[in-house]
Amino acid sequence: MICYAFPVAHEAESLLAKCTQRESFSIGPMACTLGNLGARQVVIAQIGMGQARARESIQTVFRYFRPKAVVLSGYGGALVPQLKLGQIIVSTNFTSEELLPFLRLLSGFDFAAFCTADEIAGTTEKRDWYAQSMKAQVIDMETAGVADFVREREIPFLAVRVISDEYKTVLPSAALAAGFDPALNRPTPVRLLKHLALHSRDVRPFKEFVANLGIARRMLTTFLEQVNNELPRGW
Repeated sequence: MICYAFPVAHEAESLLAKCTQRESFSIGPMACTLGNLGARQVVIAQIGMGQARARESIQTVFRYFRPKAVVLSGYGGALVPQLKLGQIIVSTNFTSEELLPFLRLLSGFDFAAFCTADEIAGTTEKRDWYAQSMKAQVIDMETAGVADFVREREIPFLAVRVISDEYKTVLPSAALAAGFDPALNRPTPVRLLKHLALHSRDVRPFKEFVANLGIARRMLTTFLEQVNNELPRGW
């Protein structure tokens, strides 16, 4: 069994649709689905946003299941201009070395260094700061916490992100925060609508960001299917 972990439901939806014999349930605030992806049994876990919640959730996964590998994936922000919307990036600094021979047989992705932050890097100034101080090209909010826990157990770990916002993108950070409750791991549409009604300047950038997520998710799902087909059958 392989665990495919995603911070939020939207990132996981397309891969879930590819699974057969699905059984969905919740363990506390974490939504899980057992199923078959191709010929492989998988558990798909929505582990929540932020390092603390993600680490707690992956600990829960290991209490209930015995995955032989963990793939953490989702949306990521570009810290350098070279990375573009929909580009698939595999982490050089978190991914287990034993996975590299399998990944090199695949196409349609690039390697880069990841960093994990507890905030949205929504401006070029913040992106520059993280790129320079962390020596990274991609930013997310979960990988470091999950990687530490999984690697302590000597389980193969793959960190992969699809670029959802490019270097020059200015994200409506307040609108994004208003639209999701990380404690409950669910969208908060009423709170979001109230925010947008009071901050009309956020409407256009929010719509543009959301419109790009569909493209990013399709690219990510296609790559994860390739990964699933390539990894050892015994996992």
